[in-house]
Amino acid sequence: MDVLKSILKAFGDFLKYKKHLYIKPLFIFTLSVLFIITFVFIVKKYEPNESYEPIQMEFERKTFDLKGQRIVLDPGHGGDDPGAPSIFGVNEAHIVYSIATKLQKVLEESGATVVMTRGENETVDLDSRKMDGDIFISIHSDAFESSEVSGFTTFYRYENQIELAETISESMDKYAFITNRGTQEMGYQVIWQLDYPATLIELGYLSNSVDDSLLNDPGYQERMVYGIAEGIDNYVNKKK
Repeated sequence: MDVLKSILKAFGDFLKYKKHLYIKPLFIFTLSVLFIITFVFIVKKYEPNESYEPIQMEFERKTFDLKGQRIVLDPGHGGDDPGAPSIFGVNEAHIVYSIATKLQKVLEESGATVVMTRGENETVDLDSRKMDGDIFISIHSDAFESSEVSGFTTFYRYENQIELAETISESMDKYAFITNRGTQEMGYQVIWQLDYPATLIELGYLSNSVDDSLLNDPGYQERMVYGIAEGIDNYVNKKK
């Protein structure tokens, strides 16, 4: 019993008179524990959920008349170039290829001849993406330094490309759940190297959590496909 009292007294004296020996290590240990708990919480919050089911985003699917049109679809990046990274899913190259193949199906069902500039995991340089057609659509999903930037944009280079870009922008606006950043002139090579109607579409920013999660969702990809297809149809049939 006396031994126990001696041990407790010695421990008490240590805590009282030797604070300079243990306060700093204790402080560092406490911070480390808090950091680990916070890190585990964040990882658990954002880790993929195996039971995830795509959000149902029903909308009226229309039919289009694109007979006689040769449409070139250009899924950006690919192969050795993955494009922008994604927080919640796959990177830009895979997202835009998924959307492009869905769009290809809708356009072909509407009577158009569709040419793809690349295969799923194919590396294709910008010069080789120059192909003959009536309409050229380049599909991308951007990233930005700030995670606050959100929205989709359509770009053109020449005057004969403005109407296509604006018409697609208007149609996408009816289907999109994010901000329409409008139509802008930009000298992207894939559109400046063409002399016919062409547009480059930035579908959103993978650096933004909302844009990123939407663009990785198959249901939202379908919405974008129909927005683009409707814009092409409006442009083509307005010209008739």
